[in-house]
Amino acid sequence: MSSAAKIAFVTVLCLFVGPEWSIAQETAPQTAGEIPAVTSFDALLQSATQDLEASAADSGAMANMALARVAFSSTDPAIQVTGIPLAEKAAELGAVEANLLLGDIYRRGGYGAAPDLVRAKAYLEAAFKDGSLQAAVALGTLYFDSDFTPEGRKRGLELLTAAANEGSVEAANALANVYLQGKGVPIDTSKALHYFGVGLVSNSNNSIVALGDVLRGGAANLQPNPQVAMEFFERASKQGDLGAGRRIADMHLRGEAVTQSVPQAIAMLTDLAQKGDANSYIALGDIFTRGEFVATDGARAIEYFKSAQALGNTTGMIRLAELYINGLPGTPVDIGQAMDLYASAAELGNTSAKRALGRAFLTGQFGTTDPRRAIALLEDAARLGDGQAAKDLAVLYATNDPFPANYDEVKTYLDLALAVGNTGAALEVASAIATGPLARTHREDARLLLNGAMDGGVPGAAATLARLQLDGAFPAEGVGGVISMLNNAAKSGDNDSARFLIGLYRDGYGLLLPPDPAAANDFLNSVAASIGPEATTVERIHLEALKNEDVDTLASVSEQISTLSKASAIQVLDILRRKNARAYVYVLQQGLSSRGQYSGPLSGTLDATTIRAFNAVCSALNAERACAPGPLTRGALLTLGNYVLQPAT
Repeated sequence: MSSAAKIAFVTVLCLFVGPEWSIAQETAPQTAGEIPAVTSFDALLQSATQDLEASAADSGAMANMALARVAFSSTDPAIQVTGIPLAEKAAELGAVEANLLLGDIYRRGGYGAAPDLVRAKAYLEAAFKDGSLQAAVALGTLYFDSDFTPEGRKRGLELLTAAANEGSVEAANALANVYLQGKGVPIDTSKALHYFGVGLVSNSNNSIVALGDVLRGGAANLQPNPQVAMEFFERASKQGDLGAGRRIADMHLRGEAVTQSVPQAIAMLTDLAQKGDANSYIALGDIFTRGEFVATDGARAIEYFKSAQALGNTTGMIRLAELYINGLPGTPVDIGQAMDLYASAAELGNTSAKRALGRAFLTGQFGTTDPRRAIALLEDAARLGDGQAAKDLAVLYATNDPFPANYDEVKTYLDLALAVGNTGAALEVASAIATGPLARTHREDARLLLNGAMDGGVPGAAATLARLQLDGAFPAEGVGGVISMLNNAAKSGDNDSARFLIGLYRDGYGLLLPPDPAAANDFLNSVAASIGPEATTVERIHLEALKNEDVDTLASVSEQISTLSKASAIQVLDILRRKNARAYVYVLQQGLSSRGQYSGPLSGTLDATTIRAFNAVCSALNAERACAPGPLTRGALLTLGNYVLQPAT
């Protein structure tokens, strides 16, 4: 037995076997036993192991559980798989912990067991019947995430409500999110606040921060209140919640509830980072990478990401890899270094790195395709609970690439994605089934999956179903039926469906539906409070881009873009680049003019003066290669857009 296994064994022995031995000695006839000689650690360990194995052979529930824990702690897969029958034996003998553990194993897969939601639910139900509130929370969440039927939603609601009524703050927080998001129930912000209040009374930092998030961003029938949100975050921060501290810094960064102060935000994050919070180093690196509030500074970003890495945070390695893939002024692209960083993070167990490498080897992003290696990486990430990797595998098996389509494999990986909370996977997988080689035999399965997701309140389900109906993949009750379905989903709080319907009115849909900008504007007005100010502004810009290209319209578009976050502004510029080139050029002209980089008229005309200004900026940023194909290409957009949208220096 390895030293690690010995330590794990002794730990388990002390924690789990000791209490059972005490109980057994109270109930069993007292007989004098021979005391073993304590000659060494290994000798006592061997004696304890023999006693434990004998107890397990004699049907001791906790002895079987303890031995299962030892097996699961091994790094050898051949030893890990021996833990499953031991845990199952312990569960048969009534060990609640065994039922909990097996429920989690079969929910996600692992230790040689494939994901099996039926068995997962059965084990968790058994633990719940024995009074485990933890099982009630896990099982209730599992029903909400993986069972979109009315019966599944009802059962999930019953379990979480029962656990919350027994005082489980975790269950109360889960219920609050159910009502906040309308997950198979009508959106009810009042009920959400009630359940968050359970944790508030218990002084739970999780509840305090969650409430702060709701107050900061607002919710249905609840206007944002950043001032009160700040109060919540400050309370949680004083109680040691590092995430609350990062939120406070972010509010100072953005000027929410306080006067905007980028230096103060950086100082706050620096203080948290120096106290050992690796995520604050990540936040600092992001500030200097994205250039939304300060000029981009690749060297400084690298320093922060490396500091996070030094604290054992593999996300720092991934951020570094992303930086070397995308490059920054003064930090050239370095694919080799990016690959090394991903590989190192993957070896340390980071599932995001495994997933990124898997996707790269599928697409040839790093210059090499290796489907077998890609699938192995994605499977490894999925087995470790990465819902995105599980979704990727389900889609791959549905699309006949790079291996034959297989519905059973699709179902296995979709179940795994849902079991770990990636409910959005249902939409992508259903689309892949309905439009791929499995459509002939499993189209109805895809339709039922989407209908269930829509009834279960999964954001965007109605929009996905509408698109497939309009494309003829599924039968529909005409365009009117599609619009009615989207309207109902929007009224239920599905903002993705609301925005899809705005786009449907605005752009039309081939021969099925002509564009109707007036209807788009009216509907946008009706849902503005629900989708929020940022999304409303984005949609208004889209509508304005369809109008004539007079200077007043161009100036209005540019002014509205200046109110958006950098991410949204880049997204809008990309759309303008393709739909209204004059508006796109006008925004860039205005941004360069404010920085002294352009002296011509603000006209939106791509004349020689404008092109010279664009080329000069690309050259100064060492981005000639990205800009070379032309000013209306995506490479030029990212270079020039990021430059004009970052604070002037």
